[in-house]
Amino acid sequence: MLVLLTGLGLVWTRYEAFAQEPAGEIENTLSAARLPPPIIELAGQIGGTVHHSWGASDVTVVGNIAYVGAYDGLRLVDISNPAFPQEVGFANLGGIDKVVVVEDIAYAAEGYWLYFVDVSNPTAPTELGAYHDLYLEDITDVAVAGNIAYLTDFLTVLRLLDISNLAAPREIGWYQPEQRTFGVAVSGNMTYIAGEGGLRVLDTSNPTYPIEVGSHPGLAKWSNDVVVKGQTAYLADDAFLGENGLSIIDVSKPTQPKLLGYLKLSGARHVTVQGNFAYILTEGDLYIVDVSHSHKPVEVGFYDNDVYYWVDELDVQNNYVYVAGLDDGLLMLRLMQGKMTGNIRPSGGVLLSAGEDTHLIFPSGAFTETVTLTYRHLWQDQDVGERVGLGHTFEVSAVSAATGQPAQLVPGQTFAFLIRYTDAEKGPAIEDTLALYYWNGQQWLKEPSSGVDPISNTITANPDHWATLWAVLGETRRMVLPVI
Repeated sequence: MLVLLTGLGLVWTRYEAFAQEPAGEIENTLSAARLPPPIIELAGQIGGTVHHSWGASDVTVVGNIAYVGAYDGLRLVDISNPAFPQEVGFANLGGIDKVVVVEDIAYAAEGYWLYFVDVSNPTAPTELGAYHDLYLEDITDVAVAGNIAYLTDFLTVLRLLDISNLAAPREIGWYQPEQRTFGVAVSGNMTYIAGEGGLRVLDTSNPTYPIEVGSHPGLAKWSNDVVVKGQTAYLADDAFLGENGLSIIDVSKPTQPKLLGYLKLSGARHVTVQGNFAYILTEGDLYIVDVSHSHKPVEVGFYDNDVYYWVDELDVQNNYVYVAGLDDGLLMLRLMQGKMTGNIRPSGGVLLSAGEDTHLIFPSGAFTETVTLTYRHLWQDQDVGERVGLGHTFEVSAVSAATGQPAQLVPGQTFAFLIRYTDAEKGPAIEDTLALYYWNGQQWLKEPSSGVDPISNTITANPDHWATLWAVLGETRRMVLPVI
């Protein structure tokens, strides 16, 4: 096949590629309701007693680090390349059941201990202090807001700790609902408890004297987890009798919570919400639910984790779901619209996306050996700050075809992108601001060689460096400098 890209001045006459087509026609859009269902694949795994390593009870992700509550302590894992996660730090605290990270401090709970760990240097986590109470029985959840930590435990108590001095934390308030408590979330002056009986709403504006002001049974009068976004609470409901699943509660009036909508799912144990989607673990399996219309949540994705049913902790960051898989360790699931895989030889080659809207072009000498190149069109645009995405967020990975180990571009070599977009995809973006950006692990950076041709609706770039995550972004406002 002849590939002629006159705008780049490049011509190649042969390439190899093997396509894995997504099901059906794909329409790129920022609307949750119009996104296609995600294709979910296992991107990576680390730990697991099945591999004679540590098991994972909980996980929290911040940036490129996953903080894993492991059977033997707190483990810090670099997930910048999810296919090749690397453990970078460890704090020997004993078995950790829950972990929350706020401003470089990890709050790690085990039994009746809550540890405070400085994780500003991921390679050397340092214990700063701990809270210990023999009357605590299996801390079930931890939330942190300001200088207060909120703990729920299996013996029906919510405790509020003053953590302004991590070396000497002290209890300043408590509430006992006379029923088991499993989850806690804090928003402003209100605290939300999930447990036996469903949802309880507490006014904690005076942390020394929490007051219950409202409640809702949810679907099952038994809620395992709660998350609050704005004036909406999401419950993971599960009981031996009655309805189970996701319940969505309006908490705009704390004294009168009301059910907005629900979705029946068997054995819901954990819920996390990102954007317009709720991610729910039910007996170890992952469900993704569109909650953009609270009164009518819709299941859009499912993945069988093939792990024990009591797995109940996950975190979500952009297009990845991180599951604490107990004996299976930490599982990393990728959400995408489709992918394309092909071999690129040292003599060069081209890889096209499934819809042929993205071309990756490699000249002779770009690699010193044959590499297997994979293009993955990710499910959603990442968090891009003040810019907007066009639905062209993708990953490019290269591994040695012989060894399966990561491959790199030869220093001094360049390769090329040609990306086509539609006017509909452009949306509110100012067209001449469109450009290709790459993620450096901390922020989106504009590719210096990127250019846009509004007449042909194409973006081109000739990077001389390798990055895994790329996106087409645009600005919605022009920056006008004052005339001096």
